[in-house]
Amino acid sequence: MKPQYIIDGFTGTETIVNGKKYLYFAGTGYFQLNSHPELIKAASEATLKYGIATATSRAITGNSHLLIEIEKKAADFFNTEDAVYLPSGYLTNIAGLQALSELNTFDIIFLDDGAHYSLCEGARTVDKPLIFFNHCDTEDLKQKLEQHLQPGQRPLIASDGLFPIRAKIAPLETYLELANNYDGTVWIDDAHGVGILGENGRGTYEHLALESPRLYMGATLSKAFGAYGGIIPGAARFIQQIRSGSVMTGSSSPMHAAAASGIKGLEIVQQHPEMREKLWANARYLKERMRSIGIQTEDNELPIVAFSPGNMETMTKIHQALMEEGVYIQFANYKGSGNDGILRIVVFSTHTQKQINLLTEKLGSAMRKFIS
Repeated sequence: MKPQYIIDGFTGTETIVNGKKYLYFAGTGYFQLNSHPELIKAASEATLKYGIATATSRAITGNSHLLIEIEKKAADFFNTEDAVYLPSGYLTNIAGLQALSELNTFDIIFLDDGAHYSLCEGARTVDKPLIFFNHCDTEDLKQKLEQHLQPGQRPLIASDGLFPIRAKIAPLETYLELANNYDGTVWIDDAHGVGILGENGRGTYEHLALESPRLYMGATLSKAFGAYGGIIPGAARFIQQIRSGSVMTGSSSPMHAAAASGIKGLEIVQQHPEMREKLWANARYLKERMRSIGIQTEDNELPIVAFSPGNMETMTKIHQALMEEGVYIQFANYKGSGNDGILRIVVFSTHTQKQINLLTEKLGSAMRKFIS
C-alpha cells in the first residue's frame, strides 16, 4: 500500500509530515506564499467581512467586490484586456476549451499525450475530434496534422506549458508556427509556469518571448501565488464567452478567503521580482550540487529536479533513507513519472544554500549506499 503523508501545520522549507519535522523539498509553493502573513491576513479579513462564500452562482447574485477585483488584478498582472476567476485551476482547461469551441476557433484538437488530467478531461468535454500526439514530439504532431486535417480545417494544439514532473517546457515556438500555418490556435495549461517564469512572471509564453492572438492559456493561483482558484487571462471577447459558459454559470462562486488571498498573492509576485530571481538562483545552485553527486540535470532556472536512480525498490530505499535523516523529497507516481515512479526535488525561493547542501549531502550518501 502506498504510504500516506499527512501535513500538520504550514508547509515551508521545514514542514511537519506525519508528526515529524522535515527539511522539505516538495510541493508547488515555489515562493512559500501559502503561509505568508499578508495572505493569511487577507483571507481572514475577507471571511469576517463576507462570510465563506455567496452560496450561489455568479450568474445569479454570486458576485462580490473581491471577485471583480481579483479579475482586474489578474488582467493587470498578465497585461491582457480581461481575465476570469474560477473556483479551481482544474476548471480552467474545461472552461477555456469550451469557450474556444463556442467561438468556432478550431475543428480538431491535437493534444500532447502527457498533458495534465484536467486538460485531457477538458478536451473530452468538447464535441470535436481529439487526436493525441507523442509527448513534446513536434515531428509526430506535424505528421498527425497532415494526416487528420482536411482542407480548411483548423487545429487546436493543446499542451501543458511547463510539465511539472520532469520540468520540461513544451516546444511552443513550433506549436505557434504550426498554428499559423494551419490557421489554428494553441492552448496551454500553465499552472506551473505562471509566477515563476518570464521577466514579469507571466509564465511560459513570456519565458519564450511568444506573443500572438493565437495563444491562449489557463492557470492557477494555488502554486506560485499561494492562494487558490483558476485564472484565465485574455481578450475581452474570449473572456466574455467563458463568463456565459456552463462552467461559470453552473458553479458556485469561489470562497472569499481564496479570492482575497489571491489578490494579495498576485500583488506580492508583481511587486517583488527579486523573489523570482532568488528562486532561479536557488534552482541553478541545486542543479550544480546535484551534478556534483553524479545526478545529471540541465543547467537552467526551473526549480525542479527529477531523476530515476534504479528501479522502484531502489528509489523506495533512497526515499526512506532521506526521511530517516529528516529530509523529505517526493517519490512521485504521477502522470509522466513512468511505471516505477520518480524521485523529485522542488526548491523554493526561501531555501538557503545550507539547506540545499544538507539535502545533496544526505542524498549522495543514500545513493552510494543503495546503488552499486
